[in-house]
Amino acid sequence: MVAFDIGNSNPSETVGPERISLSSLAFPVDIERMRGTLSQRLSTPEGLRTGVAGIALGALLLSGMGGLVGCDRNTGLQKDHASIKRIEPANPDSGTEDNTPFEWPSDPSHPVLEIKISSPVASGSILIELMPELAPGSVVHVVELAEDGFYDGTTFHRVIPDFMLQGGDPNSRDRDPTNDGAGQAGRPIQDEFSKAPFLRGVVGMGNKGRQNSTSTQFFIMQADNGGLDGRYNTVGRVLDGLDLVDQLAAIKTDRTGRWGPKDRPIENIIIESVRPIGQVGAILAAMELEADAAKIALASGDAANTNRLTGGRPGSGKAGSNSANVPASLGGTDRERLEAEAR
Repeated sequence: MVAFDIGNSNPSETVGPERISLSSLAFPVDIERMRGTLSQRLSTPEGLRTGVAGIALGALLLSGMGGLVGCDRNTGLQKDHASIKRIEPANPDSGTEDNTPFEWPSDPSHPVLEIKISSPVASGSILIELMPELAPGSVVHVVELAEDGFYDGTTFHRVIPDFMLQGGDPNSRDRDPTNDGAGQAGRPIQDEFSKAPFLRGVVGMGNKGRQNSTSTQFFIMQADNGGLDGRYNTVGRVLDGLDLVDQLAAIKTDRTGRWGPKDRPIENIIIESVRPIGQVGAILAAMELEADAAKIALASGDAANTNRLTGGRPGSGKAGSNSANVPASLGGTDRERLEAEAR
């Protein structure tokens, strides 16, 4: 798909979601299927002649359509974008559109990434449940990069409150803020757009607004934004740590781009490490055990406080005989009497 960045004459400088949502030109194409079909047709002399003729015809058609879908050299934006937005499918009732309600995939084997973060405003970890069903190639790529330490030492270089946090650019490791947002690892990732809505806590991959230009940078949604749906690869959701996302979103940023790309934090939000730590089923079980242990510790602490108040007297733990149940507002004489009756 193609996503446009208004006011930016060089789309390659922007690899993340834009606050302003636009309709995009979308022509879903199964690249692998096309490649296989083309190779089969060209495997015979007859197929070769047919294939070459077809390619020549396609070239003529594209050259004739250049005035419609070409880009303006001065702006880098699509010509006549407003009119293209109004184009509707020739037969909207053809039944080819998939209207099945979206459901988030659930599988205990989903991998979980832990992002360890340090910053002047808050530090801690964010756990991300990756969902290969949504973007299998992207998820595999991210896991491999995380295992290699690719994201270690990078920063969240773009923070927009009530929208999202974007990070993972290798350029953000250096002391030059002007190149933040333009880096990636190797070749771009293929588009794997899905029906997953970009809600609070969803994690997506940035792109440059061109087909198959998805980068290795990622962003975490702090708030819902339906304008991003179908325009970015969705790789998962926050499993734990949204409170940390909210704290980081409050950091002061260079909103005008005085020292580099706009919305860059004045002080770095450092991604110390990103690592796969296990499968979501096991992680959730461990989190439940930790929560139970915290409840037990809290109950033990209450019991210890009660024991300290009663002086460890025998029978003080019986129902109705705990002095902790005696209203503290009672006068000294009344309180002593009630405690005596309890004994």
